[in-house]
Amino acid sequence: MKKQLTGFFLCICLAILAGCSAREPDRLTLEKVRELSGKGEELTWSDFEQYEGIETGSGLYIMEYDIDRQYKLIIGGTSGGKPMYIRLVLVEDIDTYIDIRTEDLEEFIARTEGS
Repeated sequence: MKKQLTGFFLCICLAILAGCSAREPDRLTLEKVRELSGKGEELTWSDFEQYEGIETGSGLYIMEYDIDRQYKLIIGGTSGGKPMYIRLVLVEDIDTYIDIRTEDLEEFIARTEGS
């Protein structure tokens, strides 16, 4: 009976440890977007795999990443190729955005800060 209980508790401990080792995705921050934008046209889907996002596309593969109350990042394209766009958008007005690969991120932030 002691061996069975010991085995049971050992299994429980191993299950708990295995669950603890599962890595939570990172949250995308504005600072990380600044770093990533430096890669320009070299940005790929894999640059965003480690970040927590939600798939929202229908037809196209679209991922959304909440950054903060003011901004989110939206990436769209086909899952096999490079993204068609990587947009930093205002949460309150998704028609106000820039593509972080080709446009001036710092100017956009300065222009929209507090919007």
